[in-house]
Amino acid sequence: MISDTTQSFWNNSIIWDMLFPIDLPDQNLGCPPKYLKHYIDAGVSFTSIAFAEDASNLDDAVKAIASQRQLIQSQPNLFIHALTIDDVMRAKIEGKLAIGMQTHGTAWFGKNVGILEVFRELGLRVVQLVFNASNFVGGGCSDQADGGLTTYGVHVVREIERRKMVVDLAHTGYRTTLDVMNMAEKPLIFSHVGIMALHPHYRNLRDDQILALAKTGGVIGLSGNNAYIGDEHGAMSAIFKHLDHVVQLVGPDHVGFGFDFVFETEVLDKWAEGMTSEWPASTDPNWKGFRFQRPKDVINLVQLMFDHGYPEKAVKKIVSGNFMRVCKEIW
Repeated sequence: MISDTTQSFWNNSIIWDMLFPIDLPDQNLGCPPKYLKHYIDAGVSFTSIAFAEDASNLDDAVKAIASQRQLIQSQPNLFIHALTIDDVMRAKIEGKLAIGMQTHGTAWFGKNVGILEVFRELGLRVVQLVFNASNFVGGGCSDQADGGLTTYGVHVVREIERRKMVVDLAHTGYRTTLDVMNMAEKPLIFSHVGIMALHPHYRNLRDDQILALAKTGGVIGLSGNNAYIGDEHGAMSAIFKHLDHVVQLVGPDHVGFGFDFVFETEVLDKWAEGMTSEWPASTDPNWKGFRFQRPKDVINLVQLMFDHGYPEKAVKKIVSGNFMRVCKEIW
């Protein structure tokens, strides 16, 4: 049951979810734009959407970011394009959803790294380096071999930082993440992951990665994907265990939300079944598919933090303050 204290905290706080995996114009993963309304109804103030991934090309990226900009601009009564932290704060005041933009990988621009300047002007604020499989930049988390950050990858990280965008290490290989954390000059994020100590999965973080990230001042966004959480339904009680592990290891300054909520899971299941090299679990005859909670359920995770004695100051950092700190510094 949600207490009056928790409800009041929720109503008066900015709630930040680092990723809504919106469908791309040529790819349906079960997240059409209509579900953004669920975030507003739940009281969430910020989420981020991706317009390109490693399988995309530059032409795809241009079309997708144009489409997403049009989506935001066409509904000013609901959405604000989040270019600064002030935009997020305004969204909270006006009861709207601030929407940021990011990418899932860097292969879409090939070796034309200078193009990032143009996309930043169009609204790009977070750049994920790799999407599961290795690319020019470094290793992917689903590959058997991870050769680490490449020489070109060092150049890409430096350019992302120079252009005042956040480097995202989700979906990136273990060795490559350590290489990036060793050379980065700005805080880094893992936008949507789970914790390996709670559930073994190649998308999850080991404790040495968490410790290294904390040294950069970065933040982990905890995913709501049941495959990473290790709970059939992706329950908030299971997500809390992942969250608490991070807090016990490095304190409350380096964890937040990156739920990656998928609403039409049967569509995502079908996609995974066609991508067995990246999602081998889909070949298991006992595989039950992906399951997620919903934005309206996140308040239950906040209640669990209070029930376990987390002080309000720590909870405020986790629900938005940590990601806001990083983005304010970099954007």
